[in-house]
Formats: sequence, C-alpha cells, structure tokens
Amino acid sequence: MAPTTKPDTFESEFLTHYLAAGIGTMAKKDIDALVMYLLDKYGIPGTGPLNKYPNQETSVLLKATVSKIKQLRYEAGLKYGGRVEDKALARLLAALNAAVLDVDSKKIHLIIEDVLAKNWLQGQLKLHGLIFDHSFNSEVLKVDSKGLFKLLGQFFDPKLTERFKEQFEKATKEQKAEKLRESFVKLAKDFAGEAARKAGTSVAAYFGLYVPG
Repeated sequence: MAPTTKPDTFESEFLTHYLAAGIGTMAKKDIDALVMYLLDKYGIPGTGPLNKYPNQETSVLLKATVSKIKQLRYEAGLKYGGRVEDKALARLLAALNAAVLDVDSKKIHLIIEDVLAKNWLQGQLKLHGLIFDHSFNSEVLKVDSKGLFKLLGQFFDPKLTERFKEQFEKATKEQKAEKLRESFVKLAKDFAGEAARKAGTSVAAYFGLYVPG
C-alpha cells in the first residue's frame, strides 16, 4: 500500500527547515523568521493565517513591537516561502484591491506594509522611470495613474490592464469627484482579483492569503 501524502502543517514545515542542516545549527534569528513565516501562513488558534493582519494587530497578538514584526516579516520573506517577485506582485494587487484615488492629483494611494514587497515595487517604479511619493507615510505609495498602468502592463495580462485603463479614463471624463472615487474602488478591486487569477498559481495563492474573504 502506497504511503499517504500528508498536507503540510506548522509542525512539519518547521521541522523540515529546522533539521535541514542538523539539530542546533539554525541561528535564533533564523528561527524567529521561520516562526513568523509559519504564523503568517498558518496562524495561531482562533486567528487563521496572520498574513491578513496588519503589522499593528499582529504586534498585539504576538506581544512584540511593530518594528519587530516588520523586521521579522522582511526576513521571513527573504528566506522562506517562494520567489520574492511572486509575493511582491501579490502584495501589489492586494494593495490595489484596497487602493483609493485622490481625485485632485489623480494619484493612486497604495498601502503596502510589507517592507520586502514595497522595496521591490519601488525598485520596479525606478527601473521604469516612474515617479512615486511616500514622504508623509513610508507605508503609503502615491503613484500617478499613467505610471501605475504602465507598471501593471509590465507584469499582468495586457488586455486586462488596457481594459482597466480605458474604464478609468472614461470614468475620469464623465464622473464627478465622489462618484469617481467609488468607480475607481470597484474597478481596482475587479482588476486585482482577475489579474491575480491570471498571473499564475503562486501569485494567486499569495493574493488569497493577503486579501480577506
């Protein structure tokens, strides 16, 4: 009888990493990062995966400072759980799913707490010559709509991105401030969900972890 393949659990994943180079060889810093990665993936009793919790709420749950949680999540993202690009793209879509539009400046405000994903995104914006601003809050990126659509087109389905752009431009011409804000929220959510599904299993899986529901 063939052995049954058991699903990954917090315990099994921890032991796989912890014993990889022999017991007692993993540094405490790496153990802490591994535990943070597993908590984000599996959670603690009664919470579900902590990936869906912002840094402030996570710090309360785990009785640690916000800066400590940020650092652990950064190190966990570097060392465990797949490609940085996949996680960063999923974070970008998750941020777009909750983005708001400043109708006066036409800039889109994205909240990205994950330091690793934010650094990757900023690097991509710079690489493509796009301007962003986070002068008032390091977790909020303000990107003009043209720049954002250009960036989305580099990584996600071109036809889907073009449709999002056309719908947004049409709404900008036809709708007044409050209605335009509401329209943008819906368009952004629709794009984020569909783009995640079309981006591949890894991005879709991370997006599912980051977005509640």
